[in-house]
Amino acid sequence: MKILKNLVLLILAISLMLTFTACNGDNNTDDPVNETTDVTTVADETTEEPEDDKVTYTVTVVDENNTPISGAMVQMCLDACIPSLTNDEGVATFNLEEANYKVSFVTAPAGYTVEEAYYFADGSYEMTITLKAAA
Repeated sequence: MKILKNLVLLILAISLMLTFTACNGDNNTDDPVNETTDVTTVADETTEEPEDDKVTYTVTVVDENNTPISGAMVQMCLDACIPSLTNDEGVATFNLEEANYKVSFVTAPAGYTVEEAYYFADGSYEMTITLKAAA
């Protein structure tokens, strides 16, 4: 019985070694798996869009006295929305492909009312939104 048990363990060990050898074989260039991986990598590199196609959109949020409102969460929306917080100067910037984006607030800044949506004028990449104090 002990001999049979040792024989089974030996067969399992050899099978395991053969499996690892087959999986970790040399990097033969004739291997179709490696060729497919190389082709996919080249295709991915050539389909990336250059950063030059992007435009910087600037959204400035101020109150009725032209005082910047920092910490306002604005978002640019097309197919999906991309949020950004305004800085100390009330400015949020977005580096995106040129398109007709909708600008909205994730939530209204405390003490202010906001419109449902804002839109850039044709050919414009800068917008100033003046918020009114909530009544």
